[in-house]
Amino acid sequence: MVSTHAPSRTAALSRHLHQMAVFVQVVDSGSFSKAATSLGLGKSVVSAHVAALEAKLGTQLIARSTRSLTLTEDGAAFYEGCRQMVLSAENALATIESRREAVSGTIRMTTSYNLGVNFVIPQLAAFRERHPEVQFDLVLEDAVSRVIEERFDIALRVGRLADSGLFATELTRCRLLVCAAPALLQGLPTLTEPQQLCTVPWVAITQLPHYERIDLAHRESAARVSVRLAVAVRATSGIAAREFIRRGAGIGLLPDYAVRDDLASGHVVEVLPQWHELEERPITAVFPSRQGMSLRVRLLVDFLRAAFVQASTRRAST
Repeated sequence: MVSTHAPSRTAALSRHLHQMAVFVQVVDSGSFSKAATSLGLGKSVVSAHVAALEAKLGTQLIARSTRSLTLTEDGAAFYEGCRQMVLSAENALATIESRREAVSGTIRMTTSYNLGVNFVIPQLAAFRERHPEVQFDLVLEDAVSRVIEERFDIALRVGRLADSGLFATELTRCRLLVCAAPALLQGLPTLTEPQQLCTVPWVAITQLPHYERIDLAHRESAARVSVRLAVAVRATSGIAAREFIRRGAGIGLLPDYAVRDDLASGHVVEVLPQWHELEERPITAVFPSRQGMSLRVRLLVDFLRAAFVQASTRRAST
């Protein structure tokens, strides 16, 4: 006997999945208006979809204001599941499309020297092994490039993004670790508290905001501390700072993806490992537009996201 409830359940599920996808677009876009433009819907329609989803769940997902929107605690938790749903759907579509369409052409992209040398370039080489008909036009620079004006298909950014109106999706998050060469530490008093960092030579990355100060939180307690640093070396790029630190010129902050091999080999060690930055920093892929994105770029984004997950798993297990 066929259930008479099946069609209505299917229709309800389809409606909720659509509302969840709209919710993800609102969060990714940062506003209802931008989401409406991206989806080709009216702003009132987008608002109605999110409101219906909140009514269904019985909780507020987005705290709205005249200038911005913020995810509630429930909204943040719900967003992760919704985002994975959308990504899975996009991956499924891309898989079928890749069977019908040869993946070829040039991807013009840009990122910083540090992220590029330490992570992106090895991944692009691996991507080309899978898709040998794809070529790359890679620009490494620490200055923020103009994505549209310079005709980049994709840009990778570390840290919080300014509101540029471009489409962006977060790939992963990273932390900056306090690092030093073992030889340097041998000549210094044993560092046990963050406040001692103000007495040691510091290698600063000037691209970081407030680079002459460090804000740390204890991993196990609620303790927080802000320390003014004695900057001995200023470097405009993370890769230059890493070389200064490896050679014992001072202690400094380096992103976890850039020092994984150095930590494993002992070329550098983490200082005060029980303390870390207050916030993780997002690594984000930025595009001129989501509409018309080529298959090769979508496949690259999925490839990079999976590579970041794999790298994070390796770090957690070591």
